Amino acid sequence: MGRVDSGIRVGGVYPAASRMPLQLRAVCEVTSLRVRHYPVACSWGCRSIARVRTLMSISAKIGEDAPEWYAYIKGRILGITVIPAYRVVSTFARKAREKPYDEAAGEMERGLREYVRSLLSMLHPSISELGERSVIAQFGDPEPEPLLEALTQLDAGNPKEIVDETLARCSSVLSRPDLNARAFLFPGDGESRVLVKQMHGVLGFSLGSQAMVVFLWPTENWQYWLAYTAAHEYAHLVRNLMLPRSPQGGRLMYVKSQTPETLLDAMVAEGIADHFATRMSSNPPPPWTDALTAPQATHLWPRVRRRLEVSDMNEIRRVLFGDGDRIPTWTGYTLGYRIVNGYLQNHPAAQFGALVGLSGKAVFEGSGFPNGAG
Repeated sequence: MGRVDSGIRVGGVYPAASRMPLQLRAVCEVTSLRVRHYPVACSWGCRSIARVRTLMSISAKIGEDAPEWYAYIKGRILGITVIPAYRVVSTFARKAREKPYDEAAGEMERGLREYVRSLLSMLHPSISELGERSVIAQFGDPEPEPLLEALTQLDAGNPKEIVDETLARCSSVLSRPDLNARAFLFPGDGESRVLVKQMHGVLGFSLGSQAMVVFLWPTENWQYWLAYTAAHEYAHLVRNLMLPRSPQGGRLMYVKSQTPETLLDAMVAEGIADHFATRMSSNPPPPWTDALTAPQATHLWPRVRRRLEVSDMNEIRRVLFGDGDRIPTWTGYTLGYRIVNGYLQNHPAAQFGALVGLSGKAVFEGSGFPNGAG
């Protein structure tokens, strides 16, 4: 088959254009999603969310008789391919299950490392390397049998479908037809207290605008937190698309302005992502958005304020996540959420489509923080 430009494989191959149902082909033509014959290729002629919704609703009905084409068109609309990578990890575990632990653990790690490299090969080498290190670190040192049991539980919970549906809802609120990314679902470390207890079995991060990586472990209410995390990372993907960055000398540099990302930028980015995910979930904000008492915030804010222009990635992470010493856990997340909250209070008509593209400085100056952050 021919290659689809950034398309989605269904069952390992691309659907043949000549076999596309005539009704669905007509829908694509009406909405300007053009489908050509072999070699299969699709391109966007559509930039209207109303047209996207029309295509989704009509093609969903037709898709009952042609599910492989519905999945294909849906993927083209969203621009994000969800890859349940944990299923491949299951094959590594099954092959290693009869071997001694040391040998089995080494074999699973080697297989996972090679698999991750192939998945992230389209990224900048430094970003790909970061992704590989993170996946291996989060994987931990599992034994094959408990890992297989956990992955079976995960699969029964339909994580791919949860992320697909969440991203569809996100795209209706924050539409970016030019976004072309992948969402990788990997197993996390079931022995990690941070993953299982603090993060409710779900932990995610974005790699530029091209990938989000989500680590999973079945624990109480993990499916809700998967949906929340997918929405949070979607906001990051869109912001990274609008304000692209690249690693240079231990810092992240904005490509367009050639200025470094600062602590303020990172705090605001997390605040925007959490506000967006909270809106999409219609539930109370997560604990990391309100992790400081009033006295703590009053005490810490002057110390954080003097560091707002810091661009060292290690220092940024220290403030965002806390250091277990002078900086309490989630300090940067909480302050970033409050800054964005202040901005939204002062600009009640603000839309996420505009907010997500604002600089950290613009959001901070429009927030009235700390007096008007609430």
